[in-house]
Amino acid sequence: LGKRDRVMRKLIPQLGEARLSSRGDAFTTLARSIVGQQISVAAAQAVWQRFGALAKLTAERLAPAAVLALDGAAMRACGLSARKVEYLRDLAAHF
Repeated sequence: LGKRDRVMRKLIPQLGEARLSSRGDAFTTLARSIVGQQISVAAAQAVWQRFGALAKLTAERLAPAAVLALDGAAMRACGLSARKVEYLRDLAAHF
């Protein structure tokens, strides 16, 4: 990547071995990434905690069926945008 992109060429040495890591469950990892898009880390954590409580997150795992059973207004009340609610439901439907 560094050979093809001049910006990445500068960033890769600065970041070293930094990379996304899975929490062992692909659905939960992807859902967390949707929740955290375009907001600060602190805000993402707060929204994730509220959403996790609503969805009855167990052992840091989120069940697709639990997401599909949630009311959209309740998901929005956790701090999720309408678009993120749509993305989370679509993700759950594909699992």
